[in-house]
Amino acid sequence: MSSSVQRVIGTSAQGASDAAFRVRLELPGRGLAAHGIDLELLPFFAGDGARRFREAGTLGKARILAGSRRRLRRELRAAEDVSTAVVQRQVDLAPTLALERAAARGRRLIYDVDDAVWLSGRQTGGHAASALKGAARKVRWLAERAEHTIAGNEILAEHLAAYSQRLTVVPSLVDPARYPLRRHEQGETLTLGWIGSPTTAPYLRGIVEAIERFASASPRPVRLLVVGGSPPTVTGVQVEERAWSEAVERQALEEIDVGLMPLEDTPWTRGKCAYKALQYMAAGIPPVADDVGVSATTVDGSGYAVEGADAWVEALQALAADAALRSRLGEAGRRRVEERFSPRRWLPTIAAILRGEDDRAPKTVI
Repeated sequence: MSSSVQRVIGTSAQGASDAAFRVRLELPGRGLAAHGIDLELLPFFAGDGARRFREAGTLGKARILAGSRRRLRRELRAAEDVSTAVVQRQVDLAPTLALERAAARGRRLIYDVDDAVWLSGRQTGGHAASALKGAARKVRWLAERAEHTIAGNEILAEHLAAYSQRLTVVPSLVDPARYPLRRHEQGETLTLGWIGSPTTAPYLRGIVEAIERFASASPRPVRLLVVGGSPPTVTGVQVEERAWSEAVERQALEEIDVGLMPLEDTPWTRGKCAYKALQYMAAGIPPVADDVGVSATTVDGSGYAVEGADAWVEALQALAADAALRSRLGEAGRRRVEERFSPRRWLPTIAAILRGEDDRAPKTVI
């Protein structure tokens, strides 16, 4: 490896296939080599460890956590000659800061946040015991010690600014070159699509009434294609569930006519980066989203950000009736992603942060 190439490690308490790890670390990492940076990825869970952890019982989870912790600690020691580390969210799922300290020790620390991860338990719709992970303490510890903090949107940046002297908003990125542009036609069936994870699938329940009202008046059969989570029961609609994989996701984006991004309005969801909408837009699919957080500013001119069941029904009816409208909005969304949310747009900024090209003195990591 050329001495001019800067080595950086990127780590997070996730598996390599988890969405945030892929979007915030793996995707930028593929393009950083052209900017003289080699980003070595060190996820907390190796292989299929994240899936096994989610499916395991209490004792199984404890064993997987212990093994993952030992492995990552060894990998961090082996990379002791690497002087820069990017931490995405946090390094460990346990409340201890031991792995966070190991990642930061002797290195310039860059901290990346794409969710309101300082919230926990019932605040996020999760189990109350998740508050024991100490996420809020970790966020503050990492942000205070980071030379530079990267926030996924302005709402997250507002919170992190209390701890970070240097902060840059870099949205979650989508590479439009990886998505074929959807060609919209008035087929025999209209396909509504949702792509996500088991943790976000419950938001679909909030629009069941709107989908049922829309489908009952539709002159064509309506299909709901759900990828990556368990779908709700929707009367009068053909519901199809598919387990997530990259290949399944690509295939689904070739079938979806209208992309769905429902969200409850909570402090947790207001911090989200509208990644589902960006995926639909990159593929030329107009999204309909609840107007929560950055949804409206993300889909602006490319789809609909709506409030309430009546507005959901109206947006679905407008898009269902007009394939030309879907095409226009889809093409506008693709252009918007290329111009504002693509790696090509943001890689120079990310590379500059990783190289420390800033006229202010770096903080000391203890």
